Amino acid sequence: MRGGTRTDGCDENDVGNVETGRRDEHVVGLVCYNLGFLPGANDDRRIMTQSESTLRSITDAALLLRVGGLLSVMTYPASNHEESVVVERFVEGLGMLTTRNEGGWMGYANGIPDDDDDDDDDGGGGAGGGSSSGSARVRTMVTRALERVVSLGAVGQTWRAFVHRPLGRPFSPVLVTATRIK
Repeated sequence: MRGGTRTDGCDENDVGNVETGRRDEHVVGLVCYNLGFLPGANDDRRIMTQSESTLRSITDAALLLRVGGLLSVMTYPASNHEESVVVERFVEGLGMLTTRNEGGWMGYANGIPDDDDDDDDDGGGGAGGGSSSGSARVRTMVTRALERVVSLGAVGQTWRAFVHRPLGRPFSPVLVTATRIK
């Protein structure tokens, strides 16, 4: 799609309804992320994705996905362990939106442990450590993001979430996916 203005005065990049100004929702079929360092920034490893902005972005993406749509996120625990944990917990939370477990998805979010390392293979702490203040931060960020999906998303939305992790290699890239099935 090219940017610019059409002859009828509508912006070609606008997916909203001209009469109501509302944005069409749930129209995207695939959103992919490759987190970590900026490609081509080999000399400057300070330029990399961050937990907060990544979570805001994937929350927005989840709100745009249509039924059958896929969210695909490649995380790198070795370069940003917290971001990797936040992404996994959020995507797992999407899968818990329709859980029948006691407490529902809020029970899941409240149950994110204080020492959340999310990965038993590396002997504790991961690349970024596992402090309880950082884990409470993870719990808070994930809970707020899930609250946003619940309040702004489709009623009764249902997700299936998966983590694809190489066995025995705790710092290798991890693929996290979520499919909206309803």
